[in-house]
Amino acid sequence: MRPGDIWDTRGLRLRRVRDRLHEARLDALLVSHLPSIRWLTGFTGSSAFLLVEPGSATLITDFRYRTQASEEVGDGVSISITDSDLFSGLARRLEDSAGGPRVGFEDHSLTVRDRRALGESCDAVMWEASGPMVDELRSTKDPGEIESISSAVEVAESVLADFLGAVCEGVSERDLAADLVHRLRLAGSESIPFDPIVASGPRSALPHARPGERKLAEGDLLLIDFGARVAGYCSDMTRVFVLGAPAPWQVEIHEVVASALHSAVAATEAGVPARDVDRAARDVIVGAGFGDRFGHGTGHGVGLEVHERPSVNARSRDTLKAGNVVTIEPAVYLPGRGGVRLEEMVVAREGGPEVLTRFPLVLREL
Repeated sequence: MRPGDIWDTRGLRLRRVRDRLHEARLDALLVSHLPSIRWLTGFTGSSAFLLVEPGSATLITDFRYRTQASEEVGDGVSISITDSDLFSGLARRLEDSAGGPRVGFEDHSLTVRDRRALGESCDAVMWEASGPMVDELRSTKDPGEIESISSAVEVAESVLADFLGAVCEGVSERDLAADLVHRLRLAGSESIPFDPIVASGPRSALPHARPGERKLAEGDLLLIDFGARVAGYCSDMTRVFVLGAPAPWQVEIHEVVASALHSAVAATEAGVPARDVDRAARDVIVGAGFGDRFGHGTGHGVGLEVHERPSVNARSRDTLKAGNVVTIEPAVYLPGRGGVRLEEMVVAREGGPEVLTRFPLVLREL
């Protein structure tokens, strides 16, 4: 994608935000969530506000990012460098604004302290919680975003294929995790979306296990949950292996989880309530007698963040839209024995799913 195409895309995104402003009867929106600022402007710094008004958009950042902002931010967005804090810079910008006093703010990303600072710095403004306005727009990925996510999937899968050669009896989870991160960076992952989960034996039954000093032994299940990041976009996948020949109970729960995964993936379609996708996976696991061993949601959106909208769980109020990229990750955890979680990345499409992950799901013996 050429720079002009990127800026055209960002201009379209800003227009969509302005449409939302009009619908909400707001005079402006203060965007403080950094992934949303990146999505709208291209700015990747760690300190910024973005003020979106009907006729303008202003990125407010500090002197550290003067050059970076000018390089990353395209046409249609003004850059304001503050010599003090962001709140003071915002107050000065609002004083010059020709817009009205009703300004929305992202209440899901702003701390109570920062909300108080907004009121103190900009006391002439009527601040109104806007909800996840930009997050909702971000949840529908355009072709360029899906291409970046697919590239992150490809990096992760190529790394996993090579990494499995380093798995052997006696190696620790912590050493494997460090090796995995190193390989990801060498393969082109610009950062790590989250700390990998490398859990063996009974610890594979811990949904968010942290790699520890436990060393792999014959007969262990090995659960690996990890991802890569390309052009800012994340991948997220989970596979389970076994060191040596699997026991019958390991084969059983792996088959149950794989069946639940296939059922939920098949249900991942634009227009389908996300809770129905969760139900498709959960019904299989409940029917196999393991309903009480699957206690988390079936999935979540993925994009510039590894956890985004929509939510795929039993309480979700989201309906899948064409272009949503979600994980499908059912599981069965048997405390004290081991667990299986399998995770695919799927694009919701009109008429059915597009599965981005291609690494085999079989219970491979190492």
